[in-house]
Amino acid sequence: MKEIANALRSSRRILMSLHRQPDGDSIGSTLAVALGLRRLGCQVTVATPDPVPHAYDFLPGVETIVPWRDVAAAQYDLVALYDCADERRTGAPLDLREYAPKILNVDHHATNSRFGDIVFVDPLAAASAELAHRTLELLGVTVDRDIALLLYVGLETDTGGFRYASTTPESHRLAARLLDAGLDPGEVSELVYERQSVGGLRLLGLALESLRLRPDLSLAYFVLGDEDFTQAGATAQDAETIGIVDYARRLEGVEVAALLRSDGPGEVKLSLRSKGQVNVAELAARIGGGGHERAAGATIMGDLAQAEEVLLQLFTGL
Repeated sequence: MKEIANALRSSRRILMSLHRQPDGDSIGSTLAVALGLRRLGCQVTVATPDPVPHAYDFLPGVETIVPWRDVAAAQYDLVALYDCADERRTGAPLDLREYAPKILNVDHHATNSRFGDIVFVDPLAAASAELAHRTLELLGVTVDRDIALLLYVGLETDTGGFRYASTTPESHRLAARLLDAGLDPGEVSELVYERQSVGGLRLLGLALESLRLRPDLSLAYFVLGDEDFTQAGATAQDAETIGIVDYARRLEGVEVAALLRSDGPGEVKLSLRSKGQVNVAELAARIGGGGHERAAGATIMGDLAQAEEVLLQLFTGL
């Protein structure tokens, strides 16, 4: 981490990126470090391959995020990535080395591909927000309310509101320190979780109707096609924000929950959630995906029927 801090401190122009379909941890950890670096006098650009979900539009610094198409090549000293397990997940139109000669990779996913020149991966960290906080401490940046809000959202969302098994005593200690900066946890949770769109709720209803159970595999899953999104008037962001896959995990007797949803022509996004007995990161890795032991995902090429067959084959023999 000291090497990471030194690399950041010695760079004047830094490029950072959110990962595809950015979540609270990607946005929170990246913007927190970016804000700290700007206070040290660094010029920081934060790029994104996909729009920031509505659930996070209140976060400080969101307005500074730009799409990758607006980022010029060969203009930076360093590319710094937080919460990005694979460089392809940045969605950058060019190879990252076209933008800067050095790449920094800080993450907490065990499936991280260890790309880059300076790599720090801590699978025991509940969220990349914890690693962002360590970075800011080493840089000597004071954690004020804005930075605390960014880190808290990253930590809270990646631990499922501190419900997931990845939550550690350190997670709670950090949360307490962040709340000491003046945050209202109830207000933050309301902003993140209680601003659902009507389309998102309608999509949830259609997902629940699509529920498929495989008791022999301890598996429950939902299937959503393009027509479901059209009927509900919903977007892919709505599916992520409302946490559809988690509803299947709540079923008694189910060990793994999954969501298959159309994600563009010939592509299906698979989301997996486990109660702990099955390492879904290992399953996702078999088809080019990754994530955590209890939360992982992958992209499957083909239509929904083909993706469903891939899903079932993953669980055969477990």
